[in-house]
Amino acid sequence: MHIITAGRTGPNRSVRFGGDPVLDERGRRDVLRLAAASTRPVHCCGPEIATRETAELLGASDALVDDTLRTLDVGAWAGRTPEEIDPVELGAWFADPGARPHGGESLADFVGRVHAWRVGHSGLSDRCVVVAMPVAQALLCPDAERFFAHEVRPATIYTCANTG
Repeated sequence: MHIITAGRTGPNRSVRFGGDPVLDERGRRDVLRLAAASTRPVHCCGPEIATRETAELLGASDALVDDTLRTLDVGAWAGRTPEEIDPVELGAWFADPGARPHGGESLADFVGRVHAWRVGHSGLSDRCVVVAMPVAQALLCPDAERFFAHEVRPATIYTCANTG
């Protein structure tokens, strides 16, 4: 399957956790540039505003919105920068995939949810999904322990082997 990350948003630019912002001007430009280079059909997208905007700019205004592809719930950290978070809590979150210091979803639960979706959609090898960057990381990583080893960028296409 081909994964397209949503275009850049304000929180991407300022490195903030969570939220559901719209694409910024650069995000729109980057997605339009991507649309000119990609001919693969978009099957579905996550529910976030930026993922739906990205799918629409890619010519897939009728793409299925799949709530299972929603981004990681970072609870009380939503809208905050890493510098605004207690370093002990942040360190625990990075070190332990089961940790939930923000009160939201653990990385282990998040990656498990996204991997279950991937297994159930193994027939999408020639199609694209449009997702938030954390969802792309989860689709690309083999397990929650290696989630942070996969860096992704806005408005970029990645290829994911549909392994179960």
